[in-house]
Amino acid sequence: MTDSQRILITGAGRRLGKVLAQHYLDNGWQVLAHFNSACELAHHAALKTVQADLSDPGAVGRMCEWLVQQGPVNAVIHNASCFIADADAADLARHYEQHQRVHVTAPARITAALSDQWAEGAAMISISDIYADIPNQRFAAYCASKAGLQNWSLSMAQRLKGRVRVNVIQPGPVQFLPQHDAAYRERVLSQSLTGRELGYGAIVQACDYLLSAEAVCGTVMRVDGGRFVANRYDQTFSD
Repeated sequence: MTDSQRILITGAGRRLGKVLAQHYLDNGWQVLAHFNSACELAHHAALKTVQADLSDPGAVGRMCEWLVQQGPVNAVIHNASCFIADADAADLARHYEQHQRVHVTAPARITAALSDQWAEGAAMISISDIYADIPNQRFAAYCASKAGLQNWSLSMAQRLKGRVRVNVIQPGPVQFLPQHDAAYRERVLSQSLTGRELGYGAIVQACDYLLSAEAVCGTVMRVDGGRFVANRYDQTFSD
């Protein structure tokens, strides 16, 4: 890796996106870090940040205009996400539209904006979810839009063939949030094969592999501790 390599990471202000951005900064990449409302990344000479609400078409347009001024891009990780329970939606139409815009429309527009900026050997990764294939009825809008992201990404693998390798990562329960209590964590981990919290590092490892594996394209990689193939009868997803 050299300092001439440039990577765009969406949703890089905190959590997984922040960990990914810091990892690539530490490894000599120039990082274009998108964030929505808060960016926890420290100042770095190789870091440029851009704020945009990906559910706002105007904000996405301005971000795309900014991107075309940044030079060639070697890699993109579409990581930005929204996760809202259907029961919390006061306006169901807007609820579905928000998820669709963040998970599908914004990545499509950003990718289109980069059409003339892909460096040789470029790669793109979309962060989907195991829910894309085994949905949770409580989060139907989220699951449907993540499935849309996954399907769109595989279409881009076809469209960008020979120019950009496109792959998908399906995370599972790799990193719990502070609001997840002990009972919830125990139940979720009982549905995985590894039986332990893997941390964001598991996704970082997967991204490193997919960005460097020249023969891997159009692949959906599950990084879920084996939850996808665990006993489905225990996975009613009441939570």
